[in-house]
Amino acid sequence: MNFLTRVRLLWTACIALFVSAVVGLRWGAQISIAMLPKPQRAFADAELLHSIWITRSIFLFLLSAICGVLGIYYSLRASDASER
Repeated sequence: MNFLTRVRLLWTACIALFVSAVVGLRWGAQISIAMLPKPQRAFADAELLHSIWITRSIFLFLLSAICGVLGIYYSLRASDASER
């Protein structure tokens, strides 16, 4: 796999992870409650679900940052390879 392909893959993953983290922070608890069976929705704890989604979103933000840093690294490597 050449450097340019890695750059494209990492930047796409970075953007997708960032969007997923933002959606999880904003609507994660509501999505989880909506996916529960109808009898259990009344008893769902929105605060607990929100705290779980905060933890998941932090993890997704960290993965996004790692992909971003690797994307920068491979962008630099790709530009060095194209100069040669």
